[in-house]
Amino acid sequence: MTPDSGHSSPSGPGAPGPEFNLASILNILWRRRVLVLGPPLLGLLVGVLYGILGTRRWEATATVRPGITAFDPTGGPVRQWQLKDITRWYEMKLYRRDLVQRLGLPEDAQPVIQAEFIAQGLQNLQGGDVITLWTTATSSELAAAILDSSLAVFADYAEADSASSQIKLTRDGLLLQIRGLRNQIRQIDRRAAGIALELESARAESLQVVAEDQSLALDLDKIDQRLDFYARRLVDLQEAEPRLVQDLTQLDHTVRRLGADDLAELRPEDVPGWARRDAVLDGGNVLRELTAAKLEVQAALAENRALQDSMSYAADVAALERARLAIERETSIRTRIREAAQKIGELELERDLEIPARRQDVENQIDERRVKLQIISPIQRVGQTVVSDDPVRPRPLRAIVILVFLGAAGGLVLGFGWDYVATHRREIFRS
Repeated sequence: MTPDSGHSSPSGPGAPGPEFNLASILNILWRRRVLVLGPPLLGLLVGVLYGILGTRRWEATATVRPGITAFDPTGGPVRQWQLKDITRWYEMKLYRRDLVQRLGLPEDAQPVIQAEFIAQGLQNLQGGDVITLWTTATSSELAAAILDSSLAVFADYAEADSASSQIKLTRDGLLLQIRGLRNQIRQIDRRAAGIALELESARAESLQVVAEDQSLALDLDKIDQRLDFYARRLVDLQEAEPRLVQDLTQLDHTVRRLGADDLAELRPEDVPGWARRDAVLDGGNVLRELTAAKLEVQAALAENRALQDSMSYAADVAALERARLAIERETSIRTRIREAAQKIGELELERDLEIPARRQDVENQIDERRVKLQIISPIQRVGQTVVSDDPVRPRPLRAIVILVFLGAAGGLVLGFGWDYVATHRREIFRS
């Protein structure tokens, strides 16, 4: 029996092995308590010191996917890069040198970014799935900057790669389309200016036609006044004709009677009132005077009838002229007025509806291509970069649990091992 064991230990080659039971195990634990409890306590101390003195690090995560590098004829997106290419680029840490330069980190800095994705069938080849990027840094701002800058570094790398020339071709093509659409907008603006000039011309033409219509209306009024004058004059002449005929008949009868009988007496009623002359009747040559009055009445009657014919002819001519002007006004002037109004309406419709609609359609096409320009990239972010509110490193509680557990396990092994060595040291160290 050894001084440390407290029980006999057969040393012969045929002696039975030590007997292990709960009492013996507890005995070993009690006797080797320093060795058993020392490692857990040391692990606890190390864990506490790690939590107090360890460098605090914040975690940042970002979700990305292969970006749109071109568009198919139907306008659908084309993603040239594969998920495995992106993850391999991060696994090979090709970002480190440019990332250190961009962020102004020390040259010996070694930022680490982990990239992983879960493949689902063949979708891992192009688009579909997403990649999760993860990193830690000594501040939340630095952690987010590392991920954001790595995306910019990858974009520069991808666009510099000859395999990604499709991005440049697509971008140049969209810029050419935008320039062409801007030319269309300038043409639309020129058309709008042309419409304004055409409207001014059409309105001026309309005013001119209206003035012509008013001039024809005045001509018609003049002709109406002439016709009215002719009508009134003709009525006067027609009313004067019977009186002249009566005077001529009366004078003719008187002249004949006086010429046949020189001694015949001249009565006042035999001579029209306007032809009565006291001087003639008192002693003048009555027959000669009456003959002259007869000739005067004949001339007046002939003139009256001639004037009636002239007035009728002038009235007919004026009526024909009025009819011609009325037809011209109705067929030509009114038609031109309607055509001018229709042209003005069409131009105003084009100015107020068609031109703005065409301009808006072209502007929408420009906006569509600008959106495509903005989303063209070899890598596309899904959502925002997420940064932890609290440090993820150190984790003192987890470290303490792990270290205490490992220390407890090591203490048990150390205690039982030390006890075994102490108990069997003669057999172990026997020469």
